[in-house]
Amino acid sequence: MKHYNSYMDRQEISPAAHEKMLNLEPEKKSVRPWITYGALAACAVLIVGMGVWKLALQSQTALGPGQSSGQFAADYDPLPGETDVVGPGDLFVVDSPLIYGESLMPPMIPAINYQDISDWLQADVSRVYAPGSFTVDLTKEEIQDIFWGLDGKPEAEQADLPWTLFWDGYTLHGYAWYDGQGQLMELTLWGEKGRAGFELELRLGTLPITCCIDLNRGDGLSEFNGVEIVGWSQAYDRDGDDITDYICGSEFMTQNDIGVRFKNWNNAWNNGGSLEREALFNTFFVRQALIEAGGLYLDHLKTAESVPAWREEEFSTLAQAREESDFAPYLPTSEPEGYSTYAGNKEFYGRLSYQEGTRNILFVRWSREYDNVEVCVYRDGTYPYHLTSPDEPETYDLRLYPIPWCDSVPEKYWETVNAPAFRAEDMSLAIVEARGREHDTGGMTYSFDVLHSDGTLVSYRCDGLTARQVWEMVEETM
Repeated sequence: MKHYNSYMDRQEISPAAHEKMLNLEPEKKSVRPWITYGALAACAVLIVGMGVWKLALQSQTALGPGQSSGQFAADYDPLPGETDVVGPGDLFVVDSPLIYGESLMPPMIPAINYQDISDWLQADVSRVYAPGSFTVDLTKEEIQDIFWGLDGKPEAEQADLPWTLFWDGYTLHGYAWYDGQGQLMELTLWGEKGRAGFELELRLGTLPITCCIDLNRGDGLSEFNGVEIVGWSQAYDRDGDDITDYICGSEFMTQNDIGVRFKNWNNAWNNGGSLEREALFNTFFVRQALIEAGGLYLDHLKTAESVPAWREEEFSTLAQAREESDFAPYLPTSEPEGYSTYAGNKEFYGRLSYQEGTRNILFVRWSREYDNVEVCVYRDGTYPYHLTSPDEPETYDLRLYPIPWCDSVPEKYWETVNAPAFRAEDMSLAIVEARGREHDTGGMTYSFDVLHSDGTLVSYRCDGLTARQVWEMVEETM
């Protein structure tokens, strides 16, 4: 138990997991990692009249009715080849201008109970998707079709999106997530406007995956147009800036069987903010989504236009893994010393994960109790790395920095000290020794990446070996 407690108290994630957590936002036209994490956000202000909601508008943007959104300031002189257009593949700035100077009177909005869960205990969990899943960035037209439907925007409508969403001036970006057969699993859309923002998650046939809020759906249910709605609200400092953030969320199934979760925070019009005003902005979206059967549409996104080739395979022995000819030169030729002779609970795990244009990875691991030796080979430039030089020990030598590293390592060296990469021709026993530190279960642990001349990156994480044993494992791949 002593060793277990020590182990759990001082665990750190692998370089691969660390990179995934640092890169939460999707890259254009790329497949996200196996694990993805959520995002957030949005806003509004209201004056209550006799049975009718009436908006008091403030000028939030220089755009007027009929103007199109662009990326350049009025006095900017474009460079050759630059155009003042936000086109497909770019961020979409919503141009849904209100009629300034006039009172707008939208229909009655639903009464939703946004139960306050600020004091509730919450726990985030990761989402793990099926092998072969991939994302496709949404274009402006695809986002518009979610709200206007396949018939498109009405001819008389001058706005990008229904103005009753009150999304004018928000920058939108999103993606559709498909399974390995190209069928839509989930769609996520983010909007940002200063400190304000929102996150919309949509899923066909069921509610989006619950990731962070456990609601008792027996309490506080509301209803609008025959649809049950769960609402919640929170007030806390979510980003560490000593300013209270106000957040509201809702989830429900639409009449045309689309599961919805919508969260917004820090309303751009709230002049200091309150849960009541955040709830109002959320309610505007709920009304728009449920105003009629088919308030939201996903038919145009149900199936991906193309599915990248993919392959996932597991191995029970090193010999099986080494049958993969593209990876064999970078894998150990035998089990690590000490692991092959260990008589206890020894395990081997190997996995190949390939997706066209995105990743080509083979991972092997030997385990004995709480010690592991891990080797991960990344082909085709499918993994970011932090290259450093042997001549700059301050960028990688763990012996220079006492624990806790958050206090001793200069910020400019955080990435390389945590996960340095070295060119294969620069590798040596001395570098391996510099990457060693005491392990909780006794002995030493070593971690580093090696970049080969053909672009292949090999990541090592080795517990319970000597520096020389680790170096011999690396040296045989040179």
